Amino acid sequence: MANKDELVKAARNPWWQAAAGLALIALVATVALGGFQQAKSVTKPLPQYQAGHRFQGGAMAVTPLRAWVARYKPGGQIDRFNPDKLYLVLQADIENRTPRSFGGLMYPIKDLILVGKGGEPVSAETLLIAEDHTLAVDLHPRMKQRVDVVWTLPKGYVYSPQATFGVFARDYKAKAHLNDEGAWVQGKPAAKFLVPVQDLRNRMVAP
Repeated sequence: MANKDELVKAARNPWWQAAAGLALIALVATVALGGFQQAKSVTKPLPQYQAGHRFQGGAMAVTPLRAWVARYKPGGQIDRFNPDKLYLVLQADIENRTPRSFGGLMYPIKDLILVGKGGEPVSAETLLIAEDHTLAVDLHPRMKQRVDVVWTLPKGYVYSPQATFGVFARDYKAKAHLNDEGAWVQGKPAAKFLVPVQDLRNRMVAP
């Protein structure tokens, strides 16, 4: 464990100061967004689409297809130890538009979100390949992959026949880090989707 003198020395290091400054800027920017409800409200509202529309947001293109609520994850079954557990699933086509593969738990899980009641972004629990219900480990360049994005719903969830999902923009920055390495950086909320939600809570067989 570092002692007091080491911590003071590190705090005076210009590299650490720069990193702290960048982190503070990122935090302020995130708070300033005010969620998907307030984003762009000063100039113009976010573009809003229906299921089936393809939205291209830099690192990936997303086409939400359908959504449902069930008592099991896709390909699974009802948990007999917790039969009241509920899941919200958004099925979508995702296309990796970068020159390299990226993991399903990276850009898709961070950029394709559920919009909460107050406009706050709610990240999904996992991302599954729709065809065989396996974990979406890698999404390869220029290949469209159909996935199931899964949220675990809170206790006392009130069913709604429609949900709002959001997409963040992500653009490539040639010098995104202190070491001048490039990266795809998440930006502001870019679009919203209004998708009907099918009620499958009484079904015993996964869709």
